[in-house]
Amino acid sequence: MRYKLSYIAKILNGVLIGEDFEIEGINAISFSSEKDLIFVDSLKRIEAAQKAKAKAVLSPQNFSKYFYNKSIIEVKDVRVAFAKLTNIFKKEIEPCWGISAYSIIEEGVKIEEPCAIYPWVYIQKGVIIKKGVVIYPGVFLGAYSEIGENTIIYPNVVIYPYTKIGKNCIIHAGVVLGADGFGFAQEELEEGYKNIKIYHFGGVEIGDEVEIGANTTIDKAVFGKTVIEEGTKIDNLVQIGHNVRIGKHNILVAQVGIGGSAVLEDYVMVGGQTGIASYSKIGKGAKIAAKSGVVGEVLSGEEVAGIPAIKASIWRKAVVIFSKLPEIYKEIKKSLK
Repeated sequence: MRYKLSYIAKILNGVLIGEDFEIEGINAISFSSEKDLIFVDSLKRIEAAQKAKAKAVLSPQNFSKYFYNKSIIEVKDVRVAFAKLTNIFKKEIEPCWGISAYSIIEEGVKIEEPCAIYPWVYIQKGVIIKKGVVIYPGVFLGAYSEIGENTIIYPNVVIYPYTKIGKNCIIHAGVVLGADGFGFAQEELEEGYKNIKIYHFGGVEIGDEVEIGANTTIDKAVFGKTVIEEGTKIDNLVQIGHNVRIGKHNILVAQVGIGGSAVLEDYVMVGGQTGIASYSKIGKGAKIAAKSGVVGEVLSGEEVAGIPAIKASIWRKAVVIFSKLPEIYKEIKKSLK
C-alpha cells in the first residue's frame, strides 16, 4: 500500500509541512526505512527521529521547527492519529470464506452468508450467526447464542448457551464467555461446613465493537445478564464475575478481577492487577491505578490508587512518607534515648 503524505494529512485532519511524497508503511523509529512514516509524541524522541532513515514524521503541533530534511505531519493528538493509521496499514490474512465440512452444526442454526466457519467448530442448536462473522478452529458456540455482524472469534474460544455478542467485536483466543459465576452457600455441619453450589440461570451480553483479550473470562449472571456495553476494550487475563455491568468505552488492563454485581459506568479506566470487590460502584470517567484494591464506591471523575483505594493525590503523598519511615523511625528512637 502506498499513500501520499498529503492524503495522510487530510484523513488525519493534520497539516503537512515539507515535501509531498508516497509512503509505504508506518514503523518504529529504530526499525524504519526511507519509505516509512514514524511518529514522535514528546521532545525526548526528536533526536532519535531526526537520525532515523524515515523521511516522514507524524508529530504534535508546532514540532516541525525541530526537524530538518524531513516532511512533517502535525496533528492535534499523535496517539489517536497513529491508531487511525494502523487501521489503514494493517495486514490481515483473508479468511477462508464458507462453512467447513469439518465443522459440526446442530439443527436449527441460522447462518447468514458470507461467513467463515473453520474446521473443528461446534455449534449447538438455536445459534444465530450474522453475515461477515469469522469463527476460527476449536470454537464452541452454546445453544441459542447470537453472534453479530463482522465479529471475529479466534481459536479455542468457549461461548456458553444464551450468550449474545454484538457486531464488529473481536474475541481473542482462549476466551470463555458465560461460565457459572463463583457462587456457593455454606451449610453448617457438625464437623465444619459443606459448600452448596448456586446454579446460574442468566446469560452474558456483549455490545458492539467490544474487544476481549486472550484467556479472559466473563461469567454469566445468576439471574438476568452480565453486560459489557459498546466500545469497551478488555485486555488479556481479565476475570469478570456474575451480574457485573460494565458501561460504554471502558478500558480494563490485564489481570483485573471484578467481583460479582459490581457496576462500572461509562469511560472508566482500570489499571492492571486491580481488584474490584463485589457490589462496588465505579462512577463515570473514574480512573483506577494499577494494583489497586477497590471496595465500595468511586465517584465519577475521581482518580484512586492503593489498597484499599483512596484518592490518588493522597496516595502519592503517602507513598513518599512510607519510603521515609525507616529514617523517621531512627529519629524517633534517638529522641527517646
